[in-house]
Amino acid sequence: MNAARQSRLGMTERLAEGLWFVHGDMPEPASRAPDFCNVVVYRAGRSLYLVDSGGGAAIRGSIRRILEEVGPVDSFTLINTHAHLDHICNNDVIAEVQANTKHHYLLRSGIASSQLDAPGYFAEQFNRLEAVYDPLSSYRAERIKYQIAGVVRDVLGRAFGPTRVMGWLFAFQLRKFGPVGDSRQTMEAIDDQPSLRIDIGGVDWDGWRPGPDDLCILDARSHSPCDVLVYIPEHRLLCMGDITFPLFPTWPDSSRDRTLDVLAKSLAMTQAGAVTTLADGHGDRCFRGKAEISTLLRTVLDDHSSFEAALADVFAADDGLTPAEVYERFKHLQDRPVVDKYLDLEFPRSPPSLQNVMVTTMLQLGYSARGPHRQQRFYRSGTAVGT
Repeated sequence: MNAARQSRLGMTERLAEGLWFVHGDMPEPASRAPDFCNVVVYRAGRSLYLVDSGGGAAIRGSIRRILEEVGPVDSFTLINTHAHLDHICNNDVIAEVQANTKHHYLLRSGIASSQLDAPGYFAEQFNRLEAVYDPLSSYRAERIKYQIAGVVRDVLGRAFGPTRVMGWLFAFQLRKFGPVGDSRQTMEAIDDQPSLRIDIGGVDWDGWRPGPDDLCILDARSHSPCDVLVYIPEHRLLCMGDITFPLFPTWPDSSRDRTLDVLAKSLAMTQAGAVTTLADGHGDRCFRGKAEISTLLRTVLDDHSSFEAALADVFAADDGLTPAEVYERFKHLQDRPVVDKYLDLEFPRSPPSLQNVMVTTMLQLGYSARGPHRQQRFYRSGTAVGT
């Protein structure tokens, strides 16, 4: 990726009759534009489905043009793969759809959680990281901005509390995503319906079939505690949301184990021939065919395995390391292709700093973090720590 790359934000591809892919975008280095997710629109007879809504005028305009092309329908269903801000800002297009019945599904944990309050949600995630280290110190781009934010947090935090101040700072940072039309009033918890065992290509899932058998909603809860996959049997299309992000666990509430499991099951479905098209949250295209999709999923799995192996080697040489020390030692593992790859991928080319991913990974792998607030050191599992 380079600064001269042409954004495809809002461009629409017709993947098949009654199936559209609307391009989102990832942030560019030094760009202040927001990143919005890809969107899938699917028509099955007199039913219309929208998988995520992205945000911004370009994506909204493309969704509206598809709605005009399709015209009135009997039923319309909006499914959010999860409740992160870049996936829900155009949800209010549901009000513009001409349909006899309308539904808007996501998991109850997404409706009930703080994710719908994005500033408060990210303040909460950073507050969890702060038990170990100062996450504002981990960003390698725009370092002065984050240093200033740290000073503001610490000074105003004495009077108002650091989590509240972080919420204010995130509200300022996230204003670029506005307007936010999340359409909370139309949200329904899909998991209020009885779940089913769904077999796709010999792979078992817990999930739901809303309405006719046009598509399946598959329980994931991996990148986010409320994320789902959407599978469209007619086109053997799998919508994976942000589960293919190469840097994970992305935030403290992400699950390493579930992400690995969902990626492995998706790969098995692909190899069985049940998935021939894959749309993820932020890829610059739809992935087509068994070979390309398998390569994508295997690469994410293999890279993460190599990443964890590199962390293990860092601790084999030393123990009792701060996140900053782990990061510096990781950087100097020159013989590991994953090192340069992950360094190139971290913020601003994807949301988290690499130190955030390291901290969440080590905690979920059972490394022990000991020491004062924001100054903890990591020890290999089972290592005795002196007092």
